[in-house]
Amino acid sequence: MLDVALIQDRTSGWPGLTIQAAATRDSTQLAATRELATTALPFVVLAEAQTAGIGRTGHTFSSPAAAGLYLSLAFAPPAALPLALVTPAAGVALQEAIAAELDVTTQIKWVNDLLWHERKVAGILATAVPSPTGGALRVILGVGVNLRPRPAVPLAAMALPIGWLQDAKAPDCRASLAAAFLSRLAARLAAPAGIMPAYRQHAAWLGATVTLTGAGPVQTGTIAGFANDGSLQLATTKGLVTAATGSIRRR
Repeated sequence: MLDVALIQDRTSGWPGLTIQAAATRDSTQLAATRELATTALPFVVLAEAQTAGIGRTGHTFSSPAAAGLYLSLAFAPPAALPLALVTPAAGVALQEAIAAELDVTTQIKWVNDLLWHERKVAGILATAVPSPTGGALRVILGVGVNLRPRPAVPLAAMALPIGWLQDAKAPDCRASLAAAFLSRLAARLAAPAGIMPAYRQHAAWLGATVTLTGAGPVQTGTIAGFANDGSLQLATTKGLVTAATGSIRRR
């Protein structure tokens, strides 16, 4: 099982944080949503395995036991933080945590994936949840990291081929990685001005030709950069297109 005590001991920047771990959940994101009614913020929901993990486009997937880190954090975002920067901040924090704990340099693929050798090794999902009483907005931030191989999953089963950060016999690093991610995320959220400069340093596919979908008409162009609000800047034959949401695929 995940070492909750180690995560609690090594995590900084989240006063009053509570952590709930379970062997199996349908989805840490769904579990965190259910807990909002009864559990004080901030809190973390962890799972050894998921039977119905949720992706950004609403598709579900299974997450085998001990093959990865499956985590959702529920919190109230700082008043000075633009909500659009939650996902970029999480991308930066996760990229930094993986580099520190595993000595692996990943890249952040807009809008919510981490790549290593052009394979998807992590995904991020941020959901804003209004308060039923009209109070402060809550955010549930889910993270899934592929750590150990899953032979039953075809490498090309998804839009991006999937990959893993460790081999099957590597030590269990999930607790230390969770603590490193949560601590770095707290630091990034507290200093919004530094999020996008750090994001740009680790961004994937800068200068590459991609197809953008899910943001109006399908667009093809070259990734020119990223705006300070996290939007994609795409240079097309008709000029610069800015997209706050959508999906990109390399041509």
